[in-house]
Formats: sequence, C-alpha cells, structure tokens
Amino acid sequence: MFEADRSGIKFGPFWIKPGLSRMNVATVMYASFSTVSMIVVMSLMQPYILTEIVQIPFAEQGTVTGRLHLLQELVTIFLVGLMGAWSDRVGRRFVYVLGFLIVACGYFVYPLATSENELILYRLIFAVGVAMIPVMLSTTIQDVPQEVSRGKWLGVSNVLQALGVVLISTGILTQAPDWFTAYGFDPIMAGRLTFWCATGFCVFSALVLRVGLAGNIPGGKQHESLFAGLRHGIEQGLQNPRLALAYGAGFIGRGDLVIVGSFLTLWVTQAGVEHGMTTAAAVGRAGMMFGIVQISAITWAYCMGMLADRINRVTGLCIALGMAAIGYTAMGLFADPFDGSMYILAILLGAGEVSVIVTAGSLLGQEAGWKKRGAVVGVFNLMGGIGIMTVGYFGGVIFDQIGRTAPFTVMGALNGLLLIAGLLVRSRSGKPIAEQ
Repeated sequence: MFEADRSGIKFGPFWIKPGLSRMNVATVMYASFSTVSMIVVMSLMQPYILTEIVQIPFAEQGTVTGRLHLLQELVTIFLVGLMGAWSDRVGRRFVYVLGFLIVACGYFVYPLATSENELILYRLIFAVGVAMIPVMLSTTIQDVPQEVSRGKWLGVSNVLQALGVVLISTGILTQAPDWFTAYGFDPIMAGRLTFWCATGFCVFSALVLRVGLAGNIPGGKQHESLFAGLRHGIEQGLQNPRLALAYGAGFIGRGDLVIVGSFLTLWVTQAGVEHGMTTAAAVGRAGMMFGIVQISAITWAYCMGMLADRINRVTGLCIALGMAAIGYTAMGLFADPFDGSMYILAILLGAGEVSVIVTAGSLLGQEAGWKKRGAVVGVFNLMGGIGIMTVGYFGGVIFDQIGRTAPFTVMGALNGLLLIAGLLVRSRSGKPIAEQ
C-alpha cells in the first residue's frame, strides 16, 4: 500500500522520517513509556486521596471524582488544541518539557490538600500540564514513522505506554502507600510520599526529553494566530469524513481511560474495603486489576498495528470498536469485581481499548499533513478531552446513582454507536490522503 523512503533511517522494523536520528527515535519511545503512566497515576491514586487524606464518604466519592474530572477537562479542552498549534510554531520539545514540569508541580501539591476545594485548586495546576503532554506524545509519535510503518510503530508505542503504566503506575506507585505504611509512616504521609515520588519521575522525564527530542519547528516561522491553527484542524475534520471518524475515536478512546483508570479503580477499591481490606491494600488490588488490562494491551497492541498496516484503516477501526463494545458491555453485567471471570473480561477490555487507540492513531496520522499536524492532533486530543469530561462527569453520577458497573455499560453503547458511523464512512470512503 505504501513505499518506504530510503533517505530515512531504519530503526528495527520501522522506517523513520528523514531528518530524525536514532537518539530522537529512542527518546520518543521513552516518552511513550513515561507520559501516559504519569497521567493515569492521578486517577489510580484518587480513591486513596479521597479516603485517607481528605476523608470523603464513600457515598460521595463517585460524584467528587466526576466533578474533579470535569474541572480538569474544562481546562484541558480550552488549552489542548492551542498547545498542538503552539507546538507547530515553537517546536514539540519546548511544549513537552514545560508540560512535564507543570505536571510535577501538580503532583507535589495535590496530597497537601485538606478539603475538596483545595483538591480542585491543585487539580487545575495538574490540568494545565495534562493539556500539554498527551498532545505532545501523540504528535511526536505521529512525526516519527513513514507511512509504510505507521501501524506497527503505533502498536509498539502503545505497548510502551502500557508497559509504563504496568511498571511505574500500577507496579510501583499504587503499591507505594502500602510499602510506606509498612515502614511506619501514617496513611497521610504514605500518600504524600507516593505523590512526591511521581513528582521526581516527572522532573527526570523532562530532563530526558530536553536532551533527546529533536528541536526542529515543523511549520517554520508562522504569522497566523494559534486560533487560526486550531481552526485549520477543525476544518480538516469537517471536510474529511475519515479524519472526523478518527476525531470521534479520540472521544471514545480517552473516555475509555477514564472508565478503566478511574471507575474500575474506584469500584475495586470500594468493594475491597467492604470485603475488610485496608484502603492501601484495596488500592493495590485495584492497581493489579488495572495492570491486567494493560498487560492485555501490551500483548495485543503490536498485532493490531500490523493489521492496521495491511487493511483499510477505517476497516481496522471498525474491528477495534466492535471489540471494545463487547468488552465494556460484558464488564457492565458483573456485580462482584473479585469474581474470577473478571480477569477474562479485563483481558478482553485491554485488547479492545488498545485496538481503538492504535487504529484511530493510524487513521489520524494517515490523514494529517506534516506542517499542521500539531493542530490536527490538537483537535484529536480536544475531542479526547471532551470525552473525558463527558464520561468522567456523567460516569461519576451514574456510578453513585445507578450502580458501580453502569459506566461500563454506557461506554459499550458509545463504542457501538461509533462502530455504526465507521461502517457508513467505510462504505463511502475513497483513497487515503497522500502524505504532505
């Protein structure tokens, strides 16, 4: 389907865009490993903060979690498209490094909160960084491969993202409160030390990215405003149904992260405490369940990437949406997260979730040009922010009002609706846009 440009280097099985060095490529791979893990830690540790530090009753935790997500995503929605367009003007490296440093500040102050109002204030600091680093991850990932290797490259990138979550987020940081408690720290200090470990990792990552990322500016000197760049990304989606479908998958894919990262964790944590576990032990159990989802994603991501390089990429996205719809709907039917069948569902959920991310990213990169790619990816992440805001807020309400599995059922329905839209686009789509 696509031919390799041999003026670029070959890095393992991947053909790389001309002008990028092996160190640049390796740094983007490290960015894949570190970025998502540092975002999801906040969601994974949220039940601990609410229970042990701010001491919010169980009956209110779903609503509070949803409210915090809503406020965070309002900031993200306002900034994320502008951050993508800004990176087209000042370079990916500057925005990426600054974003990691702001996230570090958010993790440092968050466990110092003593009330919900302070949680909101500190979460807004974190939100500014979150508006920067995911869009920079998406953009730098899309900048690296030639079209012939895009699906495989995105598959490996998602493997690295899942590995980062498994090893750093669930393997270390969600277990850390239990470890610190065992060393004699009280629960409040154990939580603070855990968050400060996350702070240190963010600072380290900023230094790595500053040294290893390419410092080039894709669009050269530009005189148009950031809002004009953002408008370009929106107009491209209105004109191109395949790109619009990718934007819709961005909404679904980021919403998936809320459901799995926040409400699966909250469900397992609350059920664990009701079974007589300590909060720290219950959070560790929730982290283990989340880890199973990510291990499934690690195992399946590269396979889905290879498939995306061999078939029509709209078809690949439709397959992924079908898998995710089945996984979420099945998860919504269970009442006990400690049922042995949950492990099988967690595996299916991980495969479906990563399939949507890989195939949506492949379709997005195929349809987005180089000079304004930051703006297009910014809109993709803007749609993701709207997805997180919508699913996070209403998911929290139905978690408290309807049941702990209700958010999974809703997400299954959303994946099914987008699948129908994908089938319509596939029946009418022509050839993919050539790389610009």
